[in-house]
Amino acid sequence: MVVSGSASQTGDLLDPSTVGRYLVGRGLAGDPRRVRAALLGGGVSNVVLGVGTGTDAFVVKQALPRLRVADEWRAPCGRVLTEAAALDLAARLVPGVTPRVLDRDPERNVIVIERAPGSWSDWKRLLLQGRCDVGVAARLGGVLAAWHSADVAGVDQRCVDLSAFEQLRVDPYYRTVMRRRPEHAERVGWHAEAMAGRRTALVHGDFSPKNVLVGEGGALWVIDFEVAHVGDPAFDVAFLLSHLLLKSVFRPADRDRYEVCASAFADSYLAAIPPSRRLDWGYVAGHVACLMLARVDGKSPVEYLDAAQRGQARRIGAALLCDPPSSPRGLWEVRGSELRRC
Repeated sequence: MVVSGSASQTGDLLDPSTVGRYLVGRGLAGDPRRVRAALLGGGVSNVVLGVGTGTDAFVVKQALPRLRVADEWRAPCGRVLTEAAALDLAARLVPGVTPRVLDRDPERNVIVIERAPGSWSDWKRLLLQGRCDVGVAARLGGVLAAWHSADVAGVDQRCVDLSAFEQLRVDPYYRTVMRRRPEHAERVGWHAEAMAGRRTALVHGDFSPKNVLVGEGGALWVIDFEVAHVGDPAFDVAFLLSHLLLKSVFRPADRDRYEVCASAFADSYLAAIPPSRRLDWGYVAGHVACLMLARVDGKSPVEYLDAAQRGQARRIGAALLCDPPSSPRGLWEVRGSELRRC
């Protein structure tokens, strides 16, 4: 069932006790008493509800005006509507790797999307257990290359707006590191400015293992497109690589497995991207460095590193920023040399 249009409802944030009546009003459920809902974890920027109606399973997502972090951090609530537009575009470019958008409500800033089967898992959880599926990494490289290769002329105007990306990525990651680590401010600032001037591709903006749902038989979905925009494709590539590096700091015994995943992702991306859109890997490595620093010193630090590991990640980021390598393998060489000094 696909429903669109605006709603007449306004009010507070949805919760498990109110979402049933809301879905009935949107035409997505028949009897609110049959609706079963629970809050889903995994994010700081939205109310996310998993809902079952007895016949269908949905995810209901409503943007928060203030994010659930220690620092003051606000963002435009209309970003969920950008997410719906980006999901539609991503699905046209690579069918089958994103959930369908079932409803969008611009008055309450709510979208309703398909829910993945209960047996699926987010890739972050698997990676934190040392379960590094090279096939998933390679598939993600090919999917991302297809999105980055697409012609962005005529995309939905919501995807042209950079405000959500600025408020949810550039400021809390790059600019916060500049303020908190002034010794790196010049280089980090240069990368932020360079990124702002390169608007060539559909960028996911949160291409992280937590936003990859993995199922049986090679099935996967990429989710959470709320900061998607027309921008610099290097950011997405660097974002995923930085997460694999951080996992290797968390589980050093599995370092080789994470490196194999990173290589599979990068090789698949390079094989699928047209020569005219090839990235400068030194430039990508510079963004990896900025993001490594951001995930320990920015507004949204990763939760799984202890104090010593945060120090290691900080040293890796600083080394990459001062002398960015020109190949994906070089990231891991820097990681190894920095950790041997500890």
